[in-house]
Formats: sequence, structure tokens, C-alpha cells
Amino acid sequence: MKLEIVTTEETIFSDDVDIVIAPGTEGQLGILPRHASLLTALNSGDIVARKDGKESVITVNGGFLEVAGNHVRVLASSNQ
Repeated sequence: MKLEIVTTEETIFSDDVDIVIAPGTEGQLGILPRHASLLTALNSGDIVARKDGKESVITVNGGFLEVAGNHVRVLASSNQ
């Protein structure tokens, strides 16, 4: 699935990934391919993207996460 993480200034991350783990306001979210549609707020913390056994960690200061189709979009308040 495609993961895009953007702020108002720039695109921080854009790649195909196997799983996304994000700091939701109600706890950690694990998003796999073909996940049900979702729109949720994010807390500050690390978004972990795994692809082929390798992890990318992107720290954000809150924002929103949307899952639609096979696409995950994060609008982050800012990154550190």
C-alpha cells in the first residue's frame, strides 16, 4: 500500500509499505493492506513504516491519518 506523510511545508515520506504503525489518540494503530476506510486524529509520536523487513521511523507532532482504498495519508502538524 502507498504511504504518504506530508506537512504544510513538505512531503516527509512517500513509498509503498507493508504495514504502518501510528500513534492514534485512542492507542497504537496498525494498518495493513486493504484496511477498512478510516479517518482519525494522531497524537505526537513515531510513525513506523515497514517494507521488506526494514523500518522507517518518522516522528510527528500530531495530525490526521486517512485510509482510503490501498492508500494511507498522514497530514502531520509538523515533524521533528
